[in-house]
Amino acid sequence: MIEAYQHYFGEYPFKQDGYKLVEVPYSGMEHQSAVTYGNHFANGYLERDWTGVGISTRFDFIIIHESGHEWFGNSVTAADRSDMWIHEGWTTYLECLYVEYMYGRADGLKYTNAYKVKVRNQQPVIAPRGVNATPPQDMYFKGALFINTLRSIVNDDKKWWALLHDFYQHFKYQTIMTEDIMAYFNQRTRMNLTPIFDQYLRHTALPALELKFDDGAVSYRWQADEPRFAMPVQVGTKDRWQIIRPTTEWKSMKTGLKREQFEVATDLYYIEVRKL
Repeated sequence: MIEAYQHYFGEYPFKQDGYKLVEVPYSGMEHQSAVTYGNHFANGYLERDWTGVGISTRFDFIIIHESGHEWFGNSVTAADRSDMWIHEGWTTYLECLYVEYMYGRADGLKYTNAYKVKVRNQQPVIAPRGVNATPPQDMYFKGALFINTLRSIVNDDKKWWALLHDFYQHFKYQTIMTEDIMAYFNQRTRMNLTPIFDQYLRHTALPALELKFDDGAVSYRWQADEPRFAMPVQVGTKDRWQIIRPTTEWKSMKTGLKREQFEVATDLYYIEVRKL
């Protein structure tokens, strides 16, 4: 587990303090260099399949999740409780990276997408600032799915892995806000990701890709709260994806695919798709 996290983000951040598991009578909790543990010495989460797709039973969920907080939560820390997705969303994404490191890309995606059923989309991930407001549980699952979406936007794993590593190294041992992450990602990717960050973290609704089909053509646009929302997305068929770049204004292109054949790579993005 530590080997996997070090592979993506760099050296375990508290070598001088060591790494310990401390047995407790509850499931577990993150603490710097002393992770509390009560997961029954069994795989899964309290002996159940946490994500329901047969992958979380391969490992002890509490060790994997709570130890991930050594990187995000204990080393990189949110400056305000409202931004706790920096702890929980990123650590949930670390679980997904652990699965990919151990079992491959396909299982990593399967595990990541299994979190979609846990998202409620009833409150924004970022809670009101400065009033000690606790964000909803979506900070875990929607947070991780948003980060997976960012990976697909970058669409170049060599760049993505370098970005993740350098992002962590840049902010380790600091307290930060979402704005710091957003500015760093904008600068490194040379993209304006601000409307995308804001849509996923400051609004409840998912961006919806609307599609209209007519005589060998498809029209498409994003329906989103952010008026400048623009995000590339892969469409077509599983053996022949192509990237389109929708905005909130209608665009169109020719296609040889019928309405029922036209697919969207929804395992790579956390979005809604509406065929009108």
